[in-house]
Amino acid sequence: MSRVLGALLIVAAVLVAGCTTVDGEAGAAAPSGIELPPRPRDVQIDGVDPCSLLTVEQRAALGLDGRVVFDSAPVALYNGAEVPLCAIRGFKPRAIAIGLSVVTSAGMELYTSGELAAEVRPVDVRGFPAVVAVPARFAEYCTVIVDVARGQLLDVQFRDGGRKPPIPQDQLCRDARQAAEAAMTTLLALR
Repeated sequence: MSRVLGALLIVAAVLVAGCTTVDGEAGAAAPSGIELPPRPRDVQIDGVDPCSLLTVEQRAALGLDGRVVFDSAPVALYNGAEVPLCAIRGFKPRAIAIGLSVVTSAGMELYTSGELAAEVRPVDVRGFPAVVAVPARFAEYCTVIVDVARGQLLDVQFRDGGRKPPIPQDQLCRDARQAAEAAMTTLLALR
């Protein structure tokens, strides 16, 4: 696995600090967590290729001009399950990287439980409940997690590509949300 793919998978695990899951569905959060509205419908992502979720036009709009790379690896954060990942870099006008993962082994309770080493804010992505997870100890990435179905998530991570000056984290969060909106637009058209 390339260093970019490895970094994108590892970064997700950094969000967890003694994370435990709470059995439940969106809308029912743990006492110390956040509550999200219910999904408008379930959009099953079993078998979805994460690299199919951003069109050529959407990638261009996001500044992703690099090669599209698919991989799949076990991710401890998602119960050790194999998680399909699509990694795409951008070089002009800025250095960025995105990781899109379709997770079928964990639900939103992982992010709404209040157990993450991140600031977790609820947002709406194409009418679906979602969260922006801003890591507490790192400023070079931001993640948006979309609740697509019971026990299934779309994980969109946007990270700085390493040039100076670094991209501010609030911008990375806006970019992650924009990428999540684009990916959900494509997913809803497919399903």
